[in-house]
Amino acid sequence: MQADPQDIIDTGDRLLSEYPELFTEQYETNTRLVQRLASVDSFRIRTRLTGYITRKKRTRDGSQR
Repeated sequence: MQADPQDIIDTGDRLLSEYPELFTEQYETNTRLVQRLASVDSFRIRTRLTGYITRKKRTRDGSQR
């Protein structure tokens, strides 16, 4: 299953706007949240979505590594 990069961005932005207080800068925490909040069956898409959300949180909070 493939996902358009814009789909990853749209879904990630939607999750961040709906649950801004739940997501953190920690990848492992965000992985569990994405599994629970998004209905994504594909491991690869879930990983890409989690990575996008984590990068967004790190740059938004000013602590990009």
